[in-house]
Amino acid sequence: MSTPAIAVSSWTQQDVADVAELVRLIGHAVDDDRMRERLGRLTPEAGHRTWLVRDGEGRVAAVAGAQCTWAYSSDEPTAQLLLLVVRPDGRRDGLGSELLSLFETWAAEQGARRLSAVSAAATDSAHRFYQKRGYHEAGVRYTKIV
Repeated sequence: MSTPAIAVSSWTQQDVADVAELVRLIGHAVDDDRMRERLGRLTPEAGHRTWLVRDGEGRVAAVAGAQCTWAYSSDEPTAQLLLLVVRPDGRRDGLGSELLSLFETWAAEQGARRLSAVSAAATDSAHRFYQKRGYHEAGVRYTKIV
């Protein structure tokens, strides 16, 4: 059993460890100290929002994070879902849908009319998740590591 999703901006050490574990599940190498630094930058004041769902023991079972940005091509902001991860034992329980719904509500409150979701290229199940909820591929994003 899980608790309703909540927006958070302060982090316990256990929260940081749980979020780092979830981020590692999607293939990113991060330790707890680095995750704490990242979460310290991803604040509401910087245009970000992070939501957590906790399990019955208070541990983070799912996390989502977003930002609102302005573009040269639009007069309204774009809301970007940058992270959505559910622990394997919580998948298919509606946690991802709950977090996506919170993101969409928050985006509307920010005035965003365009929503985007970042999904790893090799994550077919995540692609299907977004497609079933009305999201579609909108081009290709190129990345260069320097």
